[in-house]
Amino acid sequence: MNTKRVVLTVCGLLLAVPLLALWQRHTLFRHATGLPAFTSADFTTETVWVTMRDGVKLHTELFLPADLEKAPVVLVRNPYQTLRSIERVQCGALARLGYACVLQDVRGQLDSEGEWYPIIHEREDGLDTLAWLTKQPWQDGHIGMRGPSYLTCVQWAMADELPPEVKTLVPSMFGTDLRQVFYERGLFRHDLLTAWATLMPQRGMNYTAGYRYLEAAAHRPALEADEKFMGQRVTWYRDLLHAASPTHDFWFTPQMTTLRAAPEKTRVPMLFLAGFFEPFFATHLDAWQRSATKDQSVFVVAPLNHVAMVSGDSDTAAPGRLDHWPLMLEWFDHHLKGRPLRTLTPGTVKLWGVGDDAWRTLPDWPPPAPTVMSWPLGRPRDSNTCEGGSLGFIDRAESVDFTFDPANPVPTRGGASLLSFVFFRYLGLTPGPLAQRPEDSCLRDDVLTFRSEPVATAQRLSGAAKLKLEVSSSAPDTAFVARLIAEADGKALLVREAAATLAWPDAQATEPRETPPGTKVLLELDFWPIDWELPAGGRWRLDVTSSSFPALHVHSNRATPWETEPGFDVAKQTVYFGPSQLELPLGAP
Repeated sequence: MNTKRVVLTVCGLLLAVPLLALWQRHTLFRHATGLPAFTSADFTTETVWVTMRDGVKLHTELFLPADLEKAPVVLVRNPYQTLRSIERVQCGALARLGYACVLQDVRGQLDSEGEWYPIIHEREDGLDTLAWLTKQPWQDGHIGMRGPSYLTCVQWAMADELPPEVKTLVPSMFGTDLRQVFYERGLFRHDLLTAWATLMPQRGMNYTAGYRYLEAAAHRPALEADEKFMGQRVTWYRDLLHAASPTHDFWFTPQMTTLRAAPEKTRVPMLFLAGFFEPFFATHLDAWQRSATKDQSVFVVAPLNHVAMVSGDSDTAAPGRLDHWPLMLEWFDHHLKGRPLRTLTPGTVKLWGVGDDAWRTLPDWPPPAPTVMSWPLGRPRDSNTCEGGSLGFIDRAESVDFTFDPANPVPTRGGASLLSFVFFRYLGLTPGPLAQRPEDSCLRDDVLTFRSEPVATAQRLSGAAKLKLEVSSSAPDTAFVARLIAEADGKALLVREAAATLAWPDAQATEPRETPPGTKVLLELDFWPIDWELPAGGRWRLDVTSSSFPALHVHSNRATPWETEPGFDVAKQTVYFGPSQLELPLGAP
């Protein structure tokens, strides 16, 4: 074979491989996700424009099984440019499994008309789309909805007023009480919202804007960040910056009120797909617990991040498949085609905890009456060292100080509240149970460390830990951040992170509290629930500091509205060891 022929052959192969992958993309997707063999040989596609009540037209793609006159329907409403190509493959696979799939661009994104303001139009647009869909001759009267994150938000937005043709929803990685998500005791979640606003302030997505996001998150006052780093005034982002209080008017608009109340008013069974290490987990779990159809629904949870994948430094064997496709197909086959369930049991929780090697089916989770073990904080003189103070030794009259300088915040290392990794991966902000580095913890003067003695037998943390922390500050308002860490097998892995401020010291606070400098305050830091097994010989560890950037905004140590404050002060923080204690709900391993 001569050189020219070799070159042509290689070029032909290089061209053929992607063409083959494109041709077989639905089969490749089926194998990658563990779905069964296709039942339809082919499908047809069509693009239509669905008109909303105000005249705005939404770009809508139809994927219909070629050999079926009528079929059950799966509706997906999507705002993301890059996700559309993935959803098209998934819709094609669904069509070859005997479903009609409808993929719609939400208002103000991709090819749809209108202006982008998150959530505000999703109820009316979704109901208008369903009204159109139920009149189509190719649907058989059985409709379901799916899609993760914002694609679940659009489901919840109209879930209380579904037409009878809608038989089920699949909420994935999203809840309904967004006050639990966007702020933590007055601290704004930058890596969720500032990152998202920088990515898509209006129409389209800017994947190169990651470093601009970090600049925006660090900027004071926060209210200027959009025009300086996002290139425009972003109204919806500014509205959120003003909404630190859970009683702010923003949270009581008709859209937010309806969204928050949706679980109690939704009358169809639902398959909840959740991840322990994703920003909406707490409100997703809350939605399940408030659901009116809880006895007909299933809650599935595993140690996964926001894109339903495993990340972090734990050795978990948990499955990480986008959207749990085999479970989702089983659920749709049951509710849209009448087939029996095989692995899912309505009214239960299907759980894979950290440290587990298989799924467990439980009647509920967290356990309704766990054994709560209290670990007092002690040995304050060692808490500023890597040896650490004690969890379990009582020092009633002792205290320890550290200095909090907002110019030098403690960097975020893992956790559940990170989103930027999805689209700004190059920033290196990884969610999940990351190993904690000494340079970000005990080697810093502004981090206190406490450790338990090695546990004699394995312990399972199952539920929500709480830290009661008595503190004072030289500042009129400030923040305290706690990290619960599991030390075992040579690793120190982040389990959960929690925060509170003097203005918002506990979950009962509905208005900011005034605290004169030097006043003792008992904070209650509530960690999100988790299921984590600590092996025998392991230790529980607690780190206490005053910042976690960019997961949370860095407090200015001033009692002023955070979004308009241009400066900051250095503060002296004091932790008292009498009432301070860590409470862990521990169950059987």
